[in-house]
Amino acid sequence: MDEFPCGTVRDAMPKRLGRALRLPRKTFSTRWRVYRTSVFRIIPLVALLSIAAPLPLPGQRPSLPEPLRRTLTFGGVQREYFLYLPEPFDNSKTYWPLVVVHGGDQDGRTPFPNASLARFVAESRLEAIVVSPSFSNDDYNASRFPSLGEGAFLDEVLTDVRRSYSLRPKMLLAGYSRGGQFSHRYAFAHPERVAAVAPLASGTWTTPDGRFLVEGVGEIRNATAYLTDSMNASKVPERFRDLFQPRVAAVSEASAVEGARSIPFLVMCGTLDPRLPIAQEFARSLESLGYQVSVEWPRTPHGCDDMACWMEHRVEWEKYLLRTVAFFARVAKGPA
Repeated sequence: MDEFPCGTVRDAMPKRLGRALRLPRKTFSTRWRVYRTSVFRIIPLVALLSIAAPLPLPGQRPSLPEPLRRTLTFGGVQREYFLYLPEPFDNSKTYWPLVVVHGGDQDGRTPFPNASLARFVAESRLEAIVVSPSFSNDDYNASRFPSLGEGAFLDEVLTDVRRSYSLRPKMLLAGYSRGGQFSHRYAFAHPERVAAVAPLASGTWTTPDGRFLVEGVGEIRNATAYLTDSMNASKVPERFRDLFQPRVAAVSEASAVEGARSIPFLVMCGTLDPRLPIAQEFARSLESLGYQVSVEWPRTPHGCDDMACWMEHRVEWEKYLLRTVAFFARVAKGPA
């Protein structure tokens, strides 16, 4: 295992900006290239807003925190994750593990939501170590559906962190976009490991009773059969056509296990985001089945193409961070 301090997000900006705007692999379609270039500009632009133009809130804001990069071998491959430690750090304390999962084509050091959320955690004095794994960008379904691979990776990451730090038994879990897809399904499958979960702006959802929701389509009835038939692929947005695999079909309608109803949920999605209808339907499903659920719908798109867009919505974007940290802080005050 390797551990060393990373450069600050400010130092990394030129490299990360290039990464976020790079051309995708040739196997992707032109339509997906346009979408990806648009959506994933969220990372460098939010970083610029966080560093160069902090929001006018009371008090002095620290800069984005500097993470520790650690590596481990998982499935025969060296993988990375990042840690944001509270300052000052007290080795005698037991901290909450707060896991934040990035969106597609990013990594565990991405400014939004990962590093920015860690900054808000530090400002709130929430006694948590922010754990930020770099999930697979070669196989999106492995992290959309934790049982297909990345759930086991997260478990290994937390085991590794516990070797160095004293952590509470359960985690606080959040994720944006693809990270939101991972986080709610992981919570449903492992309620014994999750104290609270904040899935944000997910492109697909599986409700606690096993209904499968997809952006632009809504509920897909009998998703197991639907996703097995590749002829249906043209009926969903192109970026979701990799869902049409037997292994995805087998897990798409997995219901929440016993005990999941004890997990509080915070569900958020932008009112200008095409994913809003399925996020609202997911929240309704939680409420109807007796889950404790809080919601908020900031006035944001899923991403922005230019700085003017971000400047227009920047107060609303920050709500994702503020509300998530406040939600976790309330949970942390209760019984562990």
